[in-house]
Amino acid sequence: MRGIDHLLLLVDGLEPAIAFYEHVLGAHLETRLPRYAMAELRAGASHIDLVDTSVPEGAWARPPVAGGRNVDHVGVRLGGCDEAALRRHLALHGAEIVEERVNEEPDGRSLSLYVRDPSGNVVELMRELS
Repeated sequence: MRGIDHLLLLVDGLEPAIAFYEHVLGAHLETRLPRYAMAELRAGASHIDLVDTSVPEGAWARPPVAGGRNVDHVGVRLGGCDEAALRRHLALHGAEIVEERVNEEPDGRSLSLYVRDPSGNVVELMRELS
C-alpha cells in the first residue's frame, strides 16, 4: 500500500457537510457528482468523498439497516499549528471538542481532539506535541 486514496462518508445534507470540511477542517471541494449526490474534497494527498443519503440520488449508499454504521471516526494529521489557535478556530465554527487525549507513540507525542461534522461523523484532529 502507498497510502489512503480516499474515504467515503455518508452524510445527511451535502451543503452543511461540504461547509464543515472546507471551512472548519481546510479541505477543498474538487468535484461534484450530482447524479450520485456526491462531492469529492481534496484533503492533502487524499480525498474525502461525501454522499448525501437523505436524497434519492444518494440512496445507493444507504446502509441496509436503519442506523447502520458509517465509520467509527476519521483521523486527520495536522501540520504545524498553534493549539490555542486551533481551539479558537473550532469554537468559532461551533465544532465542539467531544473528546481529547495525549497519545504516546513510538515517534513522539501527539494531541488528539475529536469533533463531529454536521452529520455526526467523528473526526480526530491529531497535532504533534513537542
